[in-house]
Amino acid sequence: MRYLFVTPQGVIDTLTGELSDRVTIEQLLCQKPGGVIAGRNLYPLLAPLMSGIRRDVGWTASVSLQKKRQIDDRVGGVIYFSHLSYRQPKVRENGIRFRPGSIKWIVLNLELFCETKDIENAAKALVLLAESRGITVRHSPGSFGGALLRSSTEWQKGRHAAPWFISDIAREHLPGNYYSIRENFKRAKRAYYLDQKSSHHSIAASVDIPHPHYLRARGRLRAVESGYYPKWITDTTVLQNHVGLIGAVIEVKAAHPNSIHLYLPWMRKPGIRHVWIWTPELRLLDDNVKLKWITCSFTCIKPDPVLSEFSRWSLDFLKRENHPAVKPALLAAYGMLGVRTQQQIERYTIHGRIKPPRAESYKLPLIDDDVYRSTIKRNRPPVVQNVVARGVIESETRTRSLELARNLESEGRIVAQIYADGLIVIGKELPDLPNGWRNVGKLTRVVSTHANTIVSDQIVRLPGIPGGRRTSNMRSSDGVE
Repeated sequence: MRYLFVTPQGVIDTLTGELSDRVTIEQLLCQKPGGVIAGRNLYPLLAPLMSGIRRDVGWTASVSLQKKRQIDDRVGGVIYFSHLSYRQPKVRENGIRFRPGSIKWIVLNLELFCETKDIENAAKALVLLAESRGITVRHSPGSFGGALLRSSTEWQKGRHAAPWFISDIAREHLPGNYYSIRENFKRAKRAYYLDQKSSHHSIAASVDIPHPHYLRARGRLRAVESGYYPKWITDTTVLQNHVGLIGAVIEVKAAHPNSIHLYLPWMRKPGIRHVWIWTPELRLLDDNVKLKWITCSFTCIKPDPVLSEFSRWSLDFLKRENHPAVKPALLAAYGMLGVRTQQQIERYTIHGRIKPPRAESYKLPLIDDDVYRSTIKRNRPPVVQNVVARGVIESETRTRSLELARNLESEGRIVAQIYADGLIVIGKELPDLPNGWRNVGKLTRVVSTHANTIVSDQIVRLPGIPGGRRTSNMRSSDGVE
């Protein structure tokens, strides 16, 4: 495969081994056979080429927009080119008229995957990921994620998404990011930062994840949707082999302030009320939080072989190739389980042909000519959608963190902070860790004012700062004294 690595020094062409000036990229794109353009912040580099593309009916450029929520009439997000292709004119050879193959370029905007200056190795790692899985290279983590799942050897023809109404309800109760801090904790001289090893992959490989074909709504869902919470089941062992999301009425007693951080948010408010509980969280019930009865459930007893196969394959692949660019592409597969049903797909293209009848003209920064925007409405849920499966993986992750935190506190240790897949434990000595956990490193002069904030000599973690920009000088757990 041919690569064009766009670096600050110029454009490296792996086909010729030459280093060209960045302004010559237009000539390189017209050369066969196409391939991969990799770099950071490629939009300003490629945008000036669009005027030429509009004058040539053979060229097509695709643009993607990652829109964020609109706040105060401002729309944030990322704009990037995803594909460039040239459909060559027909030629005649030996009396036969035919059209040569198109020149196709995949644009790898590496800032979508990770913060890296290692353009060459990052691009090759992503290409290796695609080739190892038997798929073509994808331009974004999300497109990688869906393709990685669909290429599973366990993927069967006719597979469909989980029932759309179950996914829509389950999405409202996804665990998401989780942070918890010990009451009145401000600072510590020494601590250890512990986390789960490849938590999503390890969990999907070791626990049952619900199969979308066998996921059902059970119990008295209609009554719950109407605001009533009748008794359906009182004995949780009836659902012992079921995995998913259940509605239940619980009774909560006030917990001691020093242990409140060891409970999930729905376990902290005293009283009797109805809540939604993911089945892994049932292991956290204790004398302070008791389940009175179950009203309904979205559960399944048959595991999904696709997620099991993919997670095992991912763990094996990470042993061979562990470049930081690979991790987001692999994790995106689990994120794609929660893709929205009703979300429309917007496609932006630039080409020299006439405007498609259903498209509308649109303006994008740095591009003088109009861009054609086409809106595609989904008629059915995306085939990879299974929000309950995503919820089970996320809830199992934070449940394991809370279980370890409770065990450490029962041994007399102090757990200062809990993340979805990690802990900060105060002390000079490293605690014994169960399988699946690792010591990331030792922290000194730890200061935490909020549950999602860490400031120490070794690492700074603040909201809004991407992982690649956090200050981190941690050594591996093997090198910790």
